[in-house]
Amino acid sequence: MPAPTAEVLNDLAPTGVLRAAINFGNPVLAQRNAETGKPQGVSVSLAVALGKHLGVPVEFITYDAAGKVFEALADKQWNIAFLAIEPCARPRSPSANLT
Repeated sequence: MPAPTAEVLNDLAPTGVLRAAINFGNPVLAQRNAETGKPQGVSVSLAVALGKHLGVPVEFITYDAAGKVFEALADKQWNIAFLAIEPCARPRSPSANLT
């Protein structure tokens, strides 16, 4: 894989640190380690791998819900986030076949 360009580094880690939003509201993506309290899970692994590729340290910015991650985007509190697409609850027709 080619080394990241200066433009990519500036986009993803403008301060020299990759700030990764970690959403503890979705345990499939991230969890707190029971012993250390530190973040762990697929989101953490992906952020660490990206930081390693970019050659920058990773800082985890943690949230307890996806909505809070989105709110923090407006304030540029993080550089990257891994969020799941959650299906919206839609009303179903009484005649819908659920099998």
